[in-house]
Amino acid sequence: LKQNPMFRVGLDVFEDEPYMKPGLADMKNAIVVPHIASASKWTREGMATLAALNVLGKIKGYPVWSDPNRVEPFLNENAPPPAASPS
Repeated sequence: LKQNPMFRVGLDVFEDEPYMKPGLADMKNAIVVPHIASASKWTREGMATLAALNVLGKIKGYPVWSDPNRVEPFLNENAPPPAASPS
C-alpha cells in the first residue's frame, strides 16, 4: 500500500488479531474495521436462514457440504435463497 498508493484495501481481519501493524489504520488507501463488521441484522438473518436450510437439506437427504472448493447451497427448491451468507 505504501509502495503502490493507487491500491486500495478494506480489511476486517489482521495477521495478529486483535492488533494491527503500526500505521495501517492511518493510511489513506486502507479502510479497517473490526471483524464484527458483518454483524448487521440483515446479514445475521441471512446466516440463520442459510443454516436452517442446510439442516433441512440434510433431513431431506442432500449431501452435507464438505468441499471448500465448491459452494453449492442445499436449498429446498421452494424456499427463497438467503439474502446474505457468512463470509
